[in-house]
Amino acid sequence: MEKPEPGLYVVATPIGHLDDLSPRARAVLSGVDLICAEDTRKTTSLLGALQIPRPRLGLLAVHAHNERGQVDQILERLEAGCSVALVSDAGTPGISDPGARLVDEAWAQGHRVTPLPGPSALTAALSVSGFWSQEDQPVTFWGFLPSKPQARRQRLEAIGQRRGLAVVFESPHRIAACLIDAAEVLGADCQALLGRELSKSYETLLRGSLGQLIEQRAEGLGRDPQSGQGEHVLVFNIQPDEALLQTSPLGLSDWASLLKANCPPTLAARLLSKGFGLDRQASYDLLEALGPGRRAKSTK
Repeated sequence: MEKPEPGLYVVATPIGHLDDLSPRARAVLSGVDLICAEDTRKTTSLLGALQIPRPRLGLLAVHAHNERGQVDQILERLEAGCSVALVSDAGTPGISDPGARLVDEAWAQGHRVTPLPGPSALTAALSVSGFWSQEDQPVTFWGFLPSKPQARRQRLEAIGQRRGLAVVFESPHRIAACLIDAAEVLGADCQALLGRELSKSYETLLRGSLGQLIEQRAEGLGRDPQSGQGEHVLVFNIQPDEALLQTSPLGLSDWASLLKANCPPTLAARLLSKGFGLDRQASYDLLEALGPGRRAKSTK
């Protein structure tokens, strides 16, 4: 087995099934001088399960709280001609995981940076969503949604203003509130894919409208309370609504009244904005001027 050349290797590791580690990744992890790991304990366990020997210079913890302070030490190793692998706890480093700062500095210092592609919840979910992505409807990745309800809804509103596919990650203890907020902001009919524990023994994939996903998930929890555990990934299929509004014989005020009576305020304002070219505040002002309408459902 040839020893990896000096440089930084960004290595994707399994998000569940150990057989998803590529032979090339195994070879690099077996031959580098140093492994930078998000959690050295988890990576040590991974190396043991795969029978990969500990590197000559051991493992160095590089996570969200210490990455800035560890960069100089790693750059010194690279400058000395060492080969260094960067791994996260699972999946691809830098994709909602630490590593981007180190990679940026390695590039800036002229070191060789090599990707070893592989497992990623982002691409795994997209591949099984069946949703089409086109030039005018691109894929956007938003990482983990904010933990606080108001900030989460604001992020979802921003997502709803971009046609195409939007991918987010969510933790197990916030996924229920996330789905309710998403249905309220994006519309219960918005098509989506929900993935949980991808490539693991208890992998779950649900596809349908957000309203259907909420119902299916509730049914699953009723059968097995543990089915809500593990990190989740959501793919939203945000389709343009303006075509319906622009081809309708109804005017702006007619549509505003109809939407106000049948949609939550945020969704009504979004449809008016996209359909008639109004900015969001103008849409809210118009809806407000029409008087009482449908109340938003409480998320409490």
